[in-house]
Amino acid sequence: MSSVTLNLRHKRSMMRLLNQGRSILDYNFDKSAFVIPQWILAPPEVRDAMNTLQYRAMVAVYGMKNLMIVRDHRYFELCPKSAGSIVYQLHQSSMRRLLEWKEDWNFADPTLTGAAKIPRDALHFCVDSMAYGKFTCDYTNKIDGFMSGPFQNWRQLRMEIGHLAFRLMSHHPHEYNEWRAWWEGKFADDMWKWEVCLEGLILPTWEEIIDDVYLMINDRVEDAQELANTFYISIPAVASKT
Repeated sequence: MSSVTLNLRHKRSMMRLLNQGRSILDYNFDKSAFVIPQWILAPPEVRDAMNTLQYRAMVAVYGMKNLMIVRDHRYFELCPKSAGSIVYQLHQSSMRRLLEWKEDWNFADPTLTGAAKIPRDALHFCVDSMAYGKFTCDYTNKIDGFMSGPFQNWRQLRMEIGHLAFRLMSHHPHEYNEWRAWWEGKFADDMWKWEVCLEGLILPTWEEIIDDVYLMINDRVEDAQELANTFYISIPAVASKT
């Protein structure tokens, strides 16, 4: 492996650590997290509001899941449909094969032969910066709509419930402090489990996604260097077909 490839791998690994959080697809929505413990003497108005908050959080979570599914399709969006049905289908099948390749490594018996790499001639890619730019624009619009819609609705009501609880409970300091300890402790921790997944919705730039595919080709394709070199693109305006 060349020093250029090693440096690129290190750079992309660092960027993934910085830009990607947990995947929202791994999160299971928990309705019980919105149930105020019975030992907290919260007014009915606050408990009722938590039911509405649960619904808004659920809408936000499933909105994030839908966005992640769109994001996960990014490699297939590198090829424009205008390239023609055959070229488009070849890119789709080649990219799917590249993504689904798994290294067969047995820690119990590391002497076993690893999984066969993909034959170079079995892959045919078509990548176009304009196609990915259009996908990026559409995806960004979806993110903006989500942040100003479902996510904002969730955050706004959460803030309003905090104010409501203060207004109705602050004249009973003990009860209010118990509520606040749960609201800012256990409840906030449970909400963080899915809110942190927002980071994972960040879409790679054109340069970054091309780097990612370049590295996958190096790892997963037989006699990969020639294909990897022709696939790698450093100037966004250039389209490459292989």
